Amino acid sequence: MTQENLADTIPRMNIHRRIKERREALGLSMETLAAKVGVKAWQTVQQWEKEDGGTAPKRDRLAAVAAALETTPEWLMFGPAAENDVGKKDTEPRKQPVNLTEKSRHALPLRYSVDVKNFRRVYVVGRAQGGLPERIWTDGDYPVGATDQYAELATTDPHAFLSPIVGTSMVPKFNPGDFAFVEPGTAVEIEDDVLVRLVTGETMLKRLISRRGGIQLGSYNEAGSLLYQPEEITWMYYVPHYVPARKIKTRF
Repeated sequence: MTQENLADTIPRMNIHRRIKERREALGLSMETLAAKVGVKAWQTVQQWEKEDGGTAPKRDRLAAVAAALETTPEWLMFGPAAENDVGKKDTEPRKQPVNLTEKSRHALPLRYSVDVKNFRRVYVVGRAQGGLPERIWTDGDYPVGATDQYAELATTDPHAFLSPIVGTSMVPKFNPGDFAFVEPGTAVEIEDDVLVRLVTGETMLKRLISRRGGIQLGSYNEAGSLLYQPEEITWMYYVPHYVPARKIKTRF
């Protein structure tokens, strides 16, 4: 077989969805997964996760993807059980694919990088006139402007919060209607996604491009960048990933 793309060799599989679900479960950004696997562009990961018209990892890269996602090639391709042509679960697992190493034939249990005890309620902080409250926490570390909405997420940051995503400058990674997961306790590095508050009160979800000559911020689908001096920024917090709207619950 000369075709290297697994999407063409295994029809109607859900490798795209499983890659996305595992990445999100581990709290990895597309950029982080790309770096772990050794691909240059995060858009490659985006294609792996795109169920309609996307491309799956090539055979020589599948093992690296599985290792980065702390699972096995078999699980990525077939899941815990195979799916038949009508989309129902079979009672017997699908046969192992050919041309995989002997080591990969022995399925390993899925491992999560966080302890269950680290999962807790992370609340949504409401936006007013497009921005967040000037002060995020009270003296008792209770988030100002916290709503009744929350998501159960794994984090060791006591100040973590969720912020509604507005605008389209960070599409396709961050879409309006979803939520940005913010961890103020994590140091921000170049190429990180960040939530930035300016002294003017404006709050923006951007990508940190550079710190040379100021704070340079960029977007994913808009040309150009924005340059601010440190004194123009009130705070800049790390955003590890987005949280889809369907994961948001309401406190009663």
